[in-house]
Amino acid sequence: MKKLMLGFLALTLALWVVAGTQASAQSGNQQSQTDQNQASSKPGEMAGNVSSNGKTFTNDKDSKDYKVDNPDALKGHEGQHVAIIVHVDPDTGVIHIMQVEAPPQP
Repeated sequence: MKKLMLGFLALTLALWVVAGTQASAQSGNQQSQTDQNQASSKPGEMAGNVSSNGKTFTNDKDSKDYKVDNPDALKGHEGQHVAIIVHVDPDTGVIHIMQVEAPPQP
């Protein structure tokens, strides 16, 4: 009877440790994801070309096209090469223009 109780206690302890480890790992993953979202919500700088309709922006660095969620910020810069300060949504790849600057000089 003592062996049975000891075995049951050991099994319960083992399950408790495994559950605690999984909860800790899940908490760590959530923290990592939060850190990534906070890092990408910081303003970033890009240089590139504004589309002719002002609704997309092509980054010089990687030739990636971004949809602009506030195209009014690019009014008057359609078809031009500009430098911008943006927030990039990491989930959708959509950018929000914070500031438009003169193009960088080579």
